Amino acid sequence: MQKPTSSKSSSKSSTTSKPARPHLPDPATEGPYRPFTTDPKWNEAWWWLGVPVLVLLALIAVFRIDPRWYTDWIIPEGYGVLEFSQFAIVLLALALAAGLLLKPFVRRRPFVLTVTIIAALSCFYIAGEEMTWGQHFFHWNTPEYWAAVNRQEETNLHNTYAIFDKWPRAILELGVLIGGILIPVAATFDPRVRANRLSLFLPAAAQIPTAIIALGTKAADMLSQKGYVGELLQRPSETIELYLYFFILAYLIVFARRIREIEAAEHTAPK
Repeated sequence: MQKPTSSKSSSKSSTTSKPARPHLPDPATEGPYRPFTTDPKWNEAWWWLGVPVLVLLALIAVFRIDPRWYTDWIIPEGYGVLEFSQFAIVLLALALAAGLLLKPFVRRRPFVLTVTIIAALSCFYIAGEEMTWGQHFFHWNTPEYWAAVNRQEETNLHNTYAIFDKWPRAILELGVLIGGILIPVAATFDPRVRANRLSLFLPAAAQIPTAIIALGTKAADMLSQKGYVGELLQRPSETIELYLYFFILAYLIVFARRIREIEAAEHTAPK
């Protein structure tokens, strides 16, 4: 007759056969995966929800109360509040992306490195174009041959051909729609959307407000142009750009946090 297993030995085996804690979505490793604990939560809602909403309300209020002041100070090229804010936001994003390029974690992983390089180059291009590569600061004259092909006679690319302006903007807006709204919504219904190694690159749920404001402002502008609704803001394209660039900055903040979390997990993991 087979001897029954004692409760003491069974409890001992259950403690020794504890499953290992699943690791973070590191592109250099295999699953299973656990969520990132450093993604922004409600205790940080002041910057990912409060700031975007308050800025939009402030812009609408200023435009309604004093349209002339809005025209003179908020939307002028170069020195206006919106355009200078766009430049500052993208400059911060560029510094963040450049710092990530120095991390061994990033340099050892080709796909992570590629994403980071694309982010850094995109921020560099946007920052340069926003200030016309320094012309708004130093006020040099545009060469005649370039002024002939530039709509505003400036030394930038985005006022020349659609490939330098409309196409990159359309790609960015599509990315904001998919990554900032569709993927977070899908992940709430099916957590497996984020339970894979690609989740390192997926925007956090906290970026939904910025994405909604950017694309909602664009939708309101399109409806206004067709006469369905009134004008929300003067030159709403500047507001849309502000939120698109804030989305990039927020994405890189979250991306950097996740990389630090993976690095910390690697250092604390048992050898």
